[in-house]
Amino acid sequence: MSERLPLAGKRFLVTRPQTQAADFVSLLEQQGGEAICIPTIEIVPPESYAALDFVLRDLDEFDILILTSVNGVEALFERMLETNQYIGTLTDIFVVAVGPKTAKALEQNCIRPDLIPADHRAEGVVAELLKVGAKGKRILYPRAEIARPLIIDSLQAAGAEVIAPVAYRTILPEGSEPKLRKLLSVGDIDAVCFSSSSTFDNLYTMLGDDLQKLQGETKFFSIGPQTSETIRKHGFEVTLEPEQWTLDALVAAMVEYYSK
Repeated sequence: MSERLPLAGKRFLVTRPQTQAADFVSLLEQQGGEAICIPTIEIVPPESYAALDFVLRDLDEFDILILTSVNGVEALFERMLETNQYIGTLTDIFVVAVGPKTAKALEQNCIRPDLIPADHRAEGVVAELLKVGAKGKRILYPRAEIARPLIIDSLQAAGAEVIAPVAYRTILPEGSEPKLRKLLSVGDIDAVCFSSSSTFDNLYTMLGDDLQKLQGETKFFSIGPQTSETIRKHGFEVTLEPEQWTLDALVAAMVEYYSK
């Protein structure tokens, strides 16, 4: 008789953008889990690329490049190609990737990051750059429209010049709200998996105070402390948060949780 997989019989709601859910779904299915994908965020271009395109023309004048998501990496390279910028310029810049997934996205574009902080948050990026030395540096930080100001404020306070054009936006996906209401009202979802603060914020925006009732016995699993803080801020409990803030670590923590 084959051994029962640790997540067998468990159903999970995956809230990542549709285009980025496949790897996480595969990890869950490898452990026997069932993943239901209803995105609570959609990644779209900024209202204008003008600010990003403008700074890319003078990319060689920057000392440091900070990338805090795969979305930021994809937007950067798309615009560099669109505006005929030389990718090799990035090899002369100190490149910071917030975590392993962002680093992998860079490496797929033939750029190896110089720094990946152990703390895969804005706080970790700032802490490591303060060790390296930020004073007098010119820093490019292509960011999400709703990114926290911590990186900009902290590095500017340390004497750096930070240029932070919007590279992408997150919006509410059309059609998700009724699907989410129907799915959660049935009550057979074991846990909702949140991979960013935006994935929870948008769920709450769509469902509002009804979320408390719709949650029922469903657990909330969070990828890391920033996302957990967002969930708790709205009065909800976080059942699971991995020690390392990656999707692989989240699935490993889920396996351990259900193996007890």
